[in-house]
Amino acid sequence: MTGDSTITVECIHPERFNIIEEAIQTIDSPSLLGYHTPAYMNALTKVLDDNPVYLVAFFEQRIAGFLPLRWRRGKFGTVINSLPFFGPNGGPVLTNCGLNHGDEVMPQLASELNTFASEIGAISVVCYTPFFSDAEVFEQAFLPDRVVDRFTQYLDLKGFTKWPSTVRRKSVGRAKSKGVTIRLGGALDIPKLLDIYHENCQRKGIPLKPDSYFYQVVEQLCPLGIARFTVAEWENRVVAFLITVQAVRTISPNAICVEQSAQTTQANSLLVDESVRTLILQGYCFWNWESSPDRDHPVYKFKAHWGSQEASYKILIKYPGGKGVFSGLNREDIAGEYPFYFVIPFDDLGN
Repeated sequence: MTGDSTITVECIHPERFNIIEEAIQTIDSPSLLGYHTPAYMNALTKVLDDNPVYLVAFFEQRIAGFLPLRWRRGKFGTVINSLPFFGPNGGPVLTNCGLNHGDEVMPQLASELNTFASEIGAISVVCYTPFFSDAEVFEQAFLPDRVVDRFTQYLDLKGFTKWPSTVRRKSVGRAKSKGVTIRLGGALDIPKLLDIYHENCQRKGIPLKPDSYFYQVVEQLCPLGIARFTVAEWENRVVAFLITVQAVRTISPNAICVEQSAQTTQANSLLVDESVRTLILQGYCFWNWESSPDRDHPVYKFKAHWGSQEASYKILIKYPGGKGVFSGLNREDIAGEYPFYFVIPFDDLGN
């Protein structure tokens, strides 16, 4: 535990994750994502078989903020992520209690992260800054060795009635005119989900998430409302799917795929349209597309056509023992030993 006269920080393990659930009820910020929740953290443990913890800041015995973390030991050392590649923009989050004490809470969380990294002998610590939140105070206290500037695309859904883009309105209309329909998916749809997902990723050269991840999301998180799974049907068969992960104000599209043979149906556009219209009725205000490879990439353009705006965030990277520990290693060494963890930018290897 660390702290000053008013803020204390504790490392909370899974047997006490219930206090995070209680704290989440006091948060009304778009920075809180479904990825921050204990249910998501526990589901991910069953997929990754690693170690989840929260660093929790208390102000006068009330939770003022927290930082989700995961860590894994490997033959090159121990690595820490605020969240692995299954949910970026993890990072620190303030509760309503902590909003007026952010300049105290954020440095204390960063200080405890450095202490925790030292205690477990971490060779790499990677933390994303949160969605829609200024984490400059956290960054200054964390003192990263490397900062990667990134951007996300998002939709502000407050007051939404129709899509501003004619392109998107036409694509949704095209899907409807072709007879595409949307329904909630379930466990029986997972095999087809995986068929579509594997084909998409292999065709586009995208690394695959484990099949077990989708079983956890559909069977464990969807019943809790943290995730939502919809499928698009065309000519009496499932041709596309969308999974979203959400909490409080923000929706994160987690996976969206369409069969190559059905791409002209615009089923993916209808899936997005249906999810947005359904979830805004539940009080969600932001659709966080998350990052794209670059602004010339088709994925970026697809998101832009919905009327997306951009917001910046950072990936903060620290090498507690120096970057020399990675000397002689290549990307296959890192990816093989720490699957799905952000350990070091591959471009930095050998530099």
